[in-house]
Amino acid sequence: MIVQDLIETTEFFTEETKDDFFVIYEKFANSDCNCEGNMFEEIECDDEEIVQILQGNPDCSCSLRSIESYRVGQEYKTVEDILAKIKKEHTEIFK
Repeated sequence: MIVQDLIETTEFFTEETKDDFFVIYEKFANSDCNCEGNMFEEIECDDEEIVQILQGNPDCSCSLRSIESYRVGQEYKTVEDILAKIKKEHTEIFK
């Protein structure tokens, strides 16, 4: 079983996005955990970095919907590359 621990989070474009949109960076420490009987094994895996565009529900402030999710290290090498793409291709979320 993969266990993810959230170790860092940052919101980007806070003053630039419309009220119900959020651009969130999250960094996770991943571990592969196995349990057999009373033996527990935890193997550290690579960290994972994700930038998500989330939209809030104006009728219910407790609900967020994922619009798009980008992983660092796959198609995009850095968080800055992802932020540039979001600015270019998701103009609808900005004021």
